[in-house]
Amino acid sequence: MNHTTATTTSAGTRTAREGTHFWVMSIEKPGMASATQSGTYSPLPGDTRQDAYNEIYDAITAAHPSLRGATVLFFSLEPNGL
Repeated sequence: MNHTTATTTSAGTRTAREGTHFWVMSIEKPGMASATQSGTYSPLPGDTRQDAYNEIYDAITAAHPSLRGATVLFFSLEPNGL
């Protein structure tokens, strides 16, 4: 993952000042493990929402191998500015 920064964990991400979008993702393997993380994401030209979803999911599961194959319970990606 090269343009996402997790704010709840530093695993699998690079340091960035501030992303253009804010994300939250909750994933779970019922009865085994779950996680909710949030961070920022700055898309590259041509990136799609699906690209962001896949990169974020891959980063979380790479940092927490017990969550590989987990079901996404919630995902939000919105502009970061107020």
